[in-house]
Amino acid sequence: MRLFRRRPTRERAHAAALAARGVAGRATVVALRETGATRAGEAREVELTLDVAVPGGPPVRVVHRQFMNRFTRHGLAPGEPARVLYDRDDPRTLMVSGHPCFRSEVVDGEIVVVDARDLDAPRR
Repeated sequence: MRLFRRRPTRERAHAAALAARGVAGRATVVALRETGATRAGEAREVELTLDVAVPGGPPVRVVHRQFMNRFTRHGLAPGEPARVLYDRDDPRTLMVSGHPCFRSEVVDGEIVVVDARDLDAPRR
């Protein structure tokens, strides 16, 4: 009986594959726009144009669509960095996990930045 299990989706399979073999990296947001599609009232589909930094090579320009909630999208804007997880064999296959410098929470229905530093930098 699958009463409380989520049905597998292409997005979940994509995320699981990237979690297993993906490379954590950085990209620069070149452009960002909402497509108008929503899911579950909270997530909005966003189309991002990114320059993905690939070690040992030039940046790879990628146009990527992904559903994001407002926490993941917070701080992402043209010219800003983004944390990504990409397929080492094909950097155009990726997932955006947010802005590397912000950690936010919702307080009284508003997004509040609770940490503003490079979250990927080594801790001292």
